[in-house]
Amino acid sequence: MAVYRSLILLAFAGCVLSEEAIFTACSKNDMKCMCKSTESFMANTFNGLPDYNMKPTDPLIIPELKVVVDEGLGLVFEFKNINITGLKNLQVQDFKLDTDKKLIGLKSKAVLNIVTDNVKIELTKQNKAFNGAYSASTTALGRSDYGYSFTKKDGKEFFLLAPEVHVCEIVEEPNVVLGDDLQKALDSDPDAQALKAEYEANKVALRKKTLCRIIEDAFTVIINNYREVAQQFPKEVFVRDI
Repeated sequence: MAVYRSLILLAFAGCVLSEEAIFTACSKNDMKCMCKSTESFMANTFNGLPDYNMKPTDPLIIPELKVVVDEGLGLVFEFKNINITGLKNLQVQDFKLDTDKKLIGLKSKAVLNIVTDNVKIELTKQNKAFNGAYSASTTALGRSDYGYSFTKKDGKEFFLLAPEVHVCEIVEEPNVVLGDDLQKALDSDPDAQALKAEYEANKVALRKKTLCRIIEDAFTVIINNYREVAQQFPKEVFVRDI
């Protein structure tokens, strides 16, 4: 399990945002509508919407990311240009809206493919680094909990979203493949081989940790997209009776 930032305004989003800015708002008590609307919104905005300052989410590109995989081993991954696909098919499994406490809980599931041609695997204690390709396929479950309030502009109320806490769980063992050249370099290096047994003993957990860290950054992009939308449309566009 790893904490990661995830979907924020998905709870509020309507079914489709087109060039005409069309939304289908749900009742605050219709959780089924909220779930379906969230899924439809993701499916129809994955290419990004520059007019609303929304970046593409499928594929979603993370320019760079450093992950301390295992501090004890001195194992660090530095990724560049990570390509993530699958978010447009995000499934919302549960949705809760507490209008008294102004709290939202959202459970989601995503089947993702994660690819980069440029990862640097560092053995920091040996002062060594190995470069090459990395790919992974995995299913991630997320629980998103956060608060909200309202802000008023020009006589209308808009959602103001509070800081969020999310939990990432990778379902089963992820499939992770290193590029041939990278794998050969690791296999032939005595220092890398000396760490292999300890790494293999915790391999699944370390892979899950790494992937959740990548997913954290991916959902940060989604958060920023929806915060932009929340600033531009009155709250009734998302939830008509809140």
